Amino acid sequence: MKTPSLTHSVLAVAIGLAVLPSLSQAQNDAPRGLPSPEPPGNATVMTVDGTPITESEIRERFMARFARQFQQMPPEQQQMLQPQIEQMIMSELISKTLLLNAANKADYKVSAEEVDKNLKEITDSLPEGATLEQFAAQAGLTVERIRNQLTDDMKIRQLIEKVTAEVTKPDDAELQKYFDEHQDEFKQEESIQASHILVSTQGITDEAELAKKKADAEALLAQAKEKKGENFAELATAHSDCPSKAQGGDLGTFSRGQMVPEFEKAAFSQEVGAVGDMVQTQFGYHIIKVTDKKEAKQMAFADVKEELGEGLFEERKSEKMQAYLEELRGKAKIEQAGAPAAPAPGDAAPAPAAPAAPAADAPKAE
Repeated sequence: MKTPSLTHSVLAVAIGLAVLPSLSQAQNDAPRGLPSPEPPGNATVMTVDGTPITESEIRERFMARFARQFQQMPPEQQQMLQPQIEQMIMSELISKTLLLNAANKADYKVSAEEVDKNLKEITDSLPEGATLEQFAAQAGLTVERIRNQLTDDMKIRQLIEKVTAEVTKPDDAELQKYFDEHQDEFKQEESIQASHILVSTQGITDEAELAKKKADAEALLAQAKEKKGENFAELATAHSDCPSKAQGGDLGTFSRGQMVPEFEKAAFSQEVGAVGDMVQTQFGYHIIKVTDKKEAKQMAFADVKEELGEGLFEERKSEKMQAYLEELRGKAKIEQAGAPAAPAPGDAAPAPAAPAAPAADAPKAE
């Protein structure tokens, strides 16, 4: 199903990126094994009603969202996409600055206690033993910077709540009409939930070392099958080379076309609960355990009514915010001082494994 609730949120439309998601994503997206970035320049790239947008802000957002993907692209694709990414990031920062200025003008306040509560939530989501200071440093931030961003985002949320306060939820008749007219959006694709253990062979060319990697994978497979997968999460956490090790190897739910062919063929052919035979892909050796399967089907209105209602409600609020932002932009004085230097793709800092669930295409991202 492709309802607005799965693809939109008011805050995402308004500012593009909140602090907590950006931190979690940053640790997933930063390429491993690369040197720490040099401190970014703080030159002003643009001003919005006199408020500066700096190179460091652009870099932060780039590192949080695009660093890993950009680093894996061929040079010609990087060259083509770089200007588009820069423009998109600057557009998001303009929107965030406009909203923050409006929130400050309306004199919205955020208490230190509210910020501390949010900081605690971030700290609680970190891997065991990791500190907020360590995590912030590896994400290219300081704790004070995170605190300031949280304060800004919480002010913006208050403004959004005020602007969208009069938006009404769709009634049952509106929901039924949308459902009847968009049947294709309510087809549930065949999907599975799976975990894996990856023994990576990327960058290895020595035959002896490759043979050792294969032997390591075979030993892990034997251990997993010996206990019929009951120790799978434990083995993945201890031995997998995929970021999903932080979740015991769990890759979440995915449908066909989201994984590399060899991985997909094996995963979709396995029985739920079983540990399959070892699978080799361009990333290395995979040991897969399927934990759930859903067959393709046409969903009923009763099954999607609640989610559809929330999705259309969010869509209405997003439209309201877009109109509000357009009004702010129309009155704003936006001056561009010059295009920022793009962060070099190899500049991303290494970061600890994410506590949040990995993207469904995690095997591709290794």
